Amino acid sequence: MSQSGPLAATRQEPPVEGHVSPARWPRRPAATVRWWPILVPLVIVLVGAWQYRWVDEDAFINFRIIDNLLAGHGLVFNVGERVEVDSDPLWLFTLLVLHEVLPFLDLEWLSVGLGLCCTAAGFLAGGRAVQHLMAERDESATVLPVGLLIVSVVAGVWEFSTSGLEMSMVLLWIGTSYLLLVGYARRRRRALPVAFVMGLGTLIRPELALMTVVFVAALLWVMAAPGAASRRSWVVRALSALAVALALPVLFELFRMGYYGLLVPNTGLAKAGGSAWWSQGFTYLWNFLSPYTLWLPLICCLPLLVLPVRRWWRGGDRVGVVLLLTPLVAGLVDVLYVVHLGGDYMHARLLLPGFFAFCLPIAVPLRRQAAPMALPLLVIAVWAVICGGWLRFVPPPVTSLNPQTVFISNERNSWISATGNSHPITAADYAKALSGQAGSDLARLARRVPAGRQDMLVITDAFAPIGKAARLPANSSLPFRLAVNVPAIGVIGFLSGPQVYIFDAYSLANPIGSHTVIVHHARPGHEKYIGPAWMVARFGMAGEPVPSLDGQLAAFQVSSARRALACSPLSAYLRAITSPLAPSRFLSDMVHSFGWTGFSFSAVPSRAAVELCGAPATGALAPSR
Repeated sequence: MSQSGPLAATRQEPPVEGHVSPARWPRRPAATVRWWPILVPLVIVLVGAWQYRWVDEDAFINFRIIDNLLAGHGLVFNVGERVEVDSDPLWLFTLLVLHEVLPFLDLEWLSVGLGLCCTAAGFLAGGRAVQHLMAERDESATVLPVGLLIVSVVAGVWEFSTSGLEMSMVLLWIGTSYLLLVGYARRRRRALPVAFVMGLGTLIRPELALMTVVFVAALLWVMAAPGAASRRSWVVRALSALAVALALPVLFELFRMGYYGLLVPNTGLAKAGGSAWWSQGFTYLWNFLSPYTLWLPLICCLPLLVLPVRRWWRGGDRVGVVLLLTPLVAGLVDVLYVVHLGGDYMHARLLLPGFFAFCLPIAVPLRRQAAPMALPLLVIAVWAVICGGWLRFVPPPVTSLNPQTVFISNERNSWISATGNSHPITAADYAKALSGQAGSDLARLARRVPAGRQDMLVITDAFAPIGKAARLPANSSLPFRLAVNVPAIGVIGFLSGPQVYIFDAYSLANPIGSHTVIVHHARPGHEKYIGPAWMVARFGMAGEPVPSLDGQLAAFQVSSARRALACSPLSAYLRAITSPLAPSRFLSDMVHSFGWTGFSFSAVPSRAAVELCGAPATGALAPSR
């Protein structure tokens, strides 16, 4: 029996009690859906990304890890210490493979090229998904991806398409997951590859677990609808899909537990990924929406979403409605988490996945073009021209260079100013900045340390030359020649080389500082500051006099930190991640990873000694600065 209208079905399914109606795909073959509308946002975003090409300072963290891995030191930031400083293993391993295949290209330029490719592929995959979804239901060969147009003209998207960070791969994963989901709904077969790709999200960014849940839930819902090609029960098929989706993330989680001794990346602890800071989160959200007047096109998109949802729902196409709303719900969930967390210190960055997913299903089939849609489309088109040409985020002047000052920065502009280069990409470009000069100086100083000896540089002024830092003898089982405490670890870490131990003052790479508690909110991502007394306590030689540097290195604080370091669970954790990785050690770390993830203490050494050891050090608690 046939049915007339835009939702005509190729066959009539018998009614099944307790199930939704099947998707009613028309006879129009997918090949007739025109490509050219995707090319408009695709070209815009690639041109904008190339004009804004740069590599962020944080990307050099991954570059140092890759160098250490290729040199045989393992997946580590500091040689001899297994700390997970990257939170994007799939991006890191992709760069590693490309670096091995194309050794004549610098890692910096490889990351730029990979970013452009991933962004382009993400736009293509997402655009084709929504085109098939709309065109084959509304019998239109031409579908305008309005949502992708909105995304493509935002300068914040351009900045992080070539930043050397993983955000472009996030866009690729979202677009590909959506394309595979729509493709499965059309064919109703081969769900396992779809589930596998959806499960990769957490290996790109940990918080993509939330989007993964939404995508996998939509897949399972579509699998439950009538019309499946398999004769197996839905329960068996659903369990198989869940197993495939979880396989690689679970295997990597087991590796993380045994190799790093934690359940989450060290960066997740350092950034307090489970904490809440709603007020700053809403500030971060408005900081993204306001410069580009994004609220205007998003409001205009509402009828473009409501009309097809209402039409398909009335026509009995529940699967179509679920497919249309899946990326929108995934985007909203991701944005809600970012707002809950307090956002980021980089403008737009953490909101881009939610923004891309939210806008992805917004499209207009030309056959369905009607007067009610004409005005919203006109407003969006005019806005897109103005936004792409003129609307930019310009942060207010920062009166303090203290990283704990709460502000949201335009990192690209900051590094352009610091390097004097309109496209800071390579280490040579960054060598002109203060951090680049410091990294080169540290490498030179490390080479001058005699073999068999270890030194420390104790810095209390991050903006002073390295030469003004206090130099102390060190004694550690770790194979470094020089240890130094610094507030930024990317470029400095990459340029200083493996012989320099980077004691991260803001705890991303610091196994001690990441376990401290946040007393008061500061700049997002920079809230766990740990002073130099901890480095001197860990690596200093017993009996060596401690200099007084701006009050930060009192002998009492160093002795308190040394006492805290000797108490469990901190002492056991540090011993575990610096011991040789034998099979017994791997299994032991897996067992203890639960406890090592959850313990915390004060960043003030005298208080930490009380919390970890159960009794105060000699004398009363000293005040801290």
